[in-house]
Amino acid sequence: MLASLWLLDRLLGEKIAAVRECRMEEMVDFMAVRMLVPSVIELEMAQRPAQRHARILNEFGCFSAEQLADANGSQASNRAALADNWRKRRQVFAVPHPDKAARDRDVYPAFQFENGKPIKAVQEVLEAFGGRKTPWKLALWFTSNNGGLPGSARPVDLLAGDPDAVVRAARRDAEGSAA
Repeated sequence: MLASLWLLDRLLGEKIAAVRECRMEEMVDFMAVRMLVPSVIELEMAQRPAQRHARILNEFGCFSAEQLADANGSQASNRAALADNWRKRRQVFAVPHPDKAARDRDVYPAFQFENGKPIKAVQEVLEAFGGRKTPWKLALWFTSNNGGLPGSARPVDLLAGDPDAVVRAARRDAEGSAA
């Protein structure tokens, strides 16, 4: 009995040591990746999409989940509940964007709202694309010129005036990207 307890204790100790070593290796790898200095090419490659992201947020603005709750008079103790609910129902989308403390958080591009409420056409566009576009690619789709729209307009510019054209363009683009 004592021998089996001793053996069990020894095996448990070895397992704990192995897990600790594995976790330490994962932590070292995690830190090493962040300490590598990116090459000039990698910096340039990252700078282009970062500039596009900044252009979108600067031109159209964005809302935090808390701002949307406030704009809609939400009394929920969870200030993100309203926006999370809209996102789960695919009425809106959020993009990851660091806050002033460099923590990643989700923000909602403001062009998808009218008077703080989701624009219906956005939901139809999201349905058309399904899950095939990342949030930032969706934002870029809305804010880039589209040959399928009158005058190669940007979808964002027609959300209020011709939402049906925006939805049709999304469906065409989604069919083309699925092929």
